[in-house]
Amino acid sequence: MANADPAPRPLRQDELTGLAKTGRKFEAVAFTSAVTLDELDLSECLFVGCTFDLPAVRGADFSGAQFKDCRFSPGRFASCKFPGARFQGTNFFDADQKKGCTFAFCDLRDIAAEECNFAVGSFERCDMHDFRARECSFRGVRFHASTFTKAISKRVIITRARFEACNFTFTDFSGVSLESCEFLTCKFLDTALFDVNLTDAILRGCSLDKAEWERANLTRADFRGSTISGLNLAVLSAYAGLMIGESQQTELLERLGISVNPD
Repeated sequence: MANADPAPRPLRQDELTGLAKTGRKFEAVAFTSAVTLDELDLSECLFVGCTFDLPAVRGADFSGAQFKDCRFSPGRFASCKFPGARFQGTNFFDADQKKGCTFAFCDLRDIAAEECNFAVGSFERCDMHDFRARECSFRGVRFHASTFTKAISKRVIITRARFEACNFTFTDFSGVSLESCEFLTCKFLDTALFDVNLTDAILRGCSLDKAEWERANLTRADFRGSTISGLNLAVLSAYAGLMIGESQQTELLERLGISVNPD
């Protein structure tokens, strides 16, 4: 029988400071309340099989850091930097407490996440331009006043994010601009999309059942290949140029009270 992975060992503050300055690799270690990461430079560090049991982290710099098979207990990251960070197989959700992590006022640009669980967490006023996720769970996550945009100049603003095979069940995107963002084979069940801007967004092969669409802007959005049960054009703020497939048009028209019959 193969040996089980070793349990993460608690790290002392002096060990943490030393590794942050030299090796910058943390493997199978536990970050507990005995240490603090506040204002610490952990950029470009590698974290493998680590646990983070910290109620709050403030002002830490994780730019370019890599997290593989790590676990985060429910906690709050405030004003932390994560640009260019990579997450693989990392869990931010505690099943027993049914709680996730909160990111507030964090720099989350150019993030890549694969097979991660962000469920029941929140992103509050975070910069998330070019956030990319594959096979991740955002179930019950709240995106409050976070942005996926980047100002190139006073007149040019670019919005960018890409999600593939992700779960957005019960997620709250209310008021968020998702213009030009990509969602491929994602699940949106009972998702709150009130006042969302999806202009030029791509939602291909997605399940969009029972989503809340009031005042959403779907101008030139591409919904081809997605199930759109419950989408009522009458409650949208705009939908000029909305792209759908031939098999979807009957359902949309019937939601408007128009009966579609064969000639």
